[in-house]
Amino acid sequence: MKIRIISRIGAESRRAFQAAQMQRLGLPFSFVDAVEATDLTDALCLEAAQTWPGATLPQDIAWFHSHRKAWAEIVEDKALGLVLEDDAVLADTIASALAMIEERYRDWRHVYDLEFTPEPHIIAERPTWQASGGLSASRIYRNRVGLAGYVIGPEAAARMLSETLHYRLIDSYLWQRPWMQGQMIEPAQVVQMRFLPDAPETPAFVRSAEPRVFRPSSRARNLALKMEIELRRGFSLLQAAGKSKRREPEIDWQRFSPETTPG
Repeated sequence: MKIRIISRIGAESRRAFQAAQMQRLGLPFSFVDAVEATDLTDALCLEAAQTWPGATLPQDIAWFHSHRKAWAEIVEDKALGLVLEDDAVLADTIASALAMIEERYRDWRHVYDLEFTPEPHIIAERPTWQASGGLSASRIYRNRVGLAGYVIGPEAAARMLSETLHYRLIDSYLWQRPWMQGQMIEPAQVVQMRFLPDAPETPAFVRSAEPRVFRPSSRARNLALKMEIELRRGFSLLQAAGKSKRREPEIDWQRFSPETTPG
């Protein structure tokens, strides 16, 4: 399975971290050059902000376009691919987990979330499948955050490309697609550096300060966009009723031993 790491060209320390990590794990990979937030004009950002409620930052838009670049490569390859963000730390079991996903992959609607985030998801009580070594995949009914490590196939990637012709907050949007049957891989195989147990304590999901902030042009438009999202979330909750739990993904911290730290 090809591994693609989204990273800014100028992020030398993170690229060095990923190269060292991949060498240690024996995994081939390639970089997807991320779109630079500084290259986005105010006009483009303001236009993008009309399609998502609340505050939109240039880095949100840049990351949206960067994931689309990764999807386009997967569509061209016509094969499953692992997409990582450049601050992702991988478990030492990642290679066997990827092999198991490839072996069990049957439904193009299955997109596999390998990432731990410290926010509860809504996850099916019974796994879709469970391997003899303890690895499992379970249906995700709700996940609002996290796109640092996921496996997606060419059909799902093509569908996402067709549905993201206009800006969306990409992690929240992807996991709420009504056609998608997201699968939580447990124990989680990926975690962002900031969520490691020995990382400095900072608020988990506070967004960085940014002088350029863009919003929908009117309160009415903002409200309409919010209602659309809540309707989709409500549909997911109805699907999950009686067969799911709200909890954090399982993770085995002993499997994570970063030897270097990205900047």
